[in-house]
Amino acid sequence: MIWLLDLDNTLVSRDDAFAAWAATAVADDGGTDADLAAIVAADDGGFSPKAVVARELIDRLGWADDVEAAIDRFRAGIREHVRAYDGVLADLDALRAAGDRAAVVTNGVSHQQRGKIARCGIAAHVDAIVVSGEEGVEKPDPRIVEIALARLGVTDVDRDRVWMVGDAGHADVAVGRAAGVRTGWVSHGRAWDDAEGPVPDAVGATTRDVLALVTAGEPAAP
Repeated sequence: MIWLLDLDNTLVSRDDAFAAWAATAVADDGGTDADLAAIVAADDGGFSPKAVVARELIDRLGWADDVEAAIDRFRAGIREHVRAYDGVLADLDALRAAGDRAAVVTNGVSHQQRGKIARCGIAAHVDAIVVSGEEGVEKPDPRIVEIALARLGVTDVDRDRVWMVGDAGHADVAVGRAAGVRTGWVSHGRAWDDAEGPVPDAVGATTRDVLALVTAGEPAAP
């Protein structure tokens, strides 16, 4: 099996890292619970434009009116707080020991994504890393999947043996479908949005759940 895995909120707890950093920043700068809620909402799970998040931090916490500096500050905070999900790297080790191949396929700027990967020690547990900011193409463009398969040396593999696993329907599931591979969605307890198309091939509350469903040959999940 070939595993293509998203990074943020799939292998590492990016949203938890942002929330933990934001709570500290708000407390340090005399903000309120309402400020914290607004900052976390503005982040939108990492999908909001970074300048929008920076502006919320500047306006609510009285930071210097420097959007780029604010972006650098909260990105650094995420890197400092990010952690790999418990057990998921061990699961990847077990899959690779059994002959599977695995690659990280992540959207984002190089230094930020590489920083998270380094902090969590992920490189030792996968066979390749593909970062959109380094490749000039990002999910859901299927070319990023082709880059990952080439990096793994498996461009001719049966696409039914390739799984794109991630938490974002509009990016991870969409890119898997566009590339003609199987799709696994990490729901984190959310319901699938039918506006994003049919339910993915495997659905689990956590990444470990998705991996277990697929390896057990029972990909269909509620």
